[in-house]
Amino acid sequence: MKNIILIPALLLAFASTFTTNLAAQETETPAFTEFIAQFPKAELPYTFATEDLKGQLEANTTAKAKRLGWQHYQFLPELERSAEYSNMPVYPEPVAAFETKEYVAVLYNIARGTGKGAKTYTLSLFDHAGNHIATNFVAGADTKTLTATTIATDLKAEVAEYKVIWTLDLLENGREGNSIKNLEAKAKQVIDLTIPGNPDQIDWSVKTTTTDATSGIATK
Repeated sequence: MKNIILIPALLLAFASTFTTNLAAQETETPAFTEFIAQFPKAELPYTFATEDLKGQLEANTTAKAKRLGWQHYQFLPELERSAEYSNMPVYPEPVAAFETKEYVAVLYNIARGTGKGAKTYTLSLFDHAGNHIATNFVAGADTKTLTATTIATDLKAEVAEYKVIWTLDLLENGREGNSIKNLEAKAKQVIDLTIPGNPDQIDWSVKTTTTDATSGIATK
């Protein structure tokens, strides 16, 4: 009789231990290497070409993209500040990961709301131990502005900003059947991605050199 009582007790204890371990695994903080593994590996230099961004904007579609798991959000401390920039929730989508002798960088689309064709590409930089160093907006597109860039091997981003001119008035005709007539050059600048900046396109002039697109004269 004692053995009959003992076996169920052992099974219950095993089940309790298994459940506890499973819960611990589910809440366990992922390692930095696991976070980096969410991003496809890529090489520098890396370019967001004007024509590619223009095509994304004109397509006016929402391509299904892999979203970063919420458990990895803790590695992107600037997400909270980015969320404050707009009242729309953010759903970061991994784009690429780069590794240099000193740094590890991840590139992602903040993916705010469900805006079709709109992109906000941001790069976050870390040391190899996983300590966050800087986050900067590097490229993107919306109905008013397009920002192309090339990220060099020294982690400097050459950025070109354009005003989007639509063939038909966007407010009256929308984007369905519409097309981009022209991209009007606004400014060029170089961003040092090792210096903390903004996760969204707000104001880069504080820490970057801005060149007027028409005169070529550097301005502050």
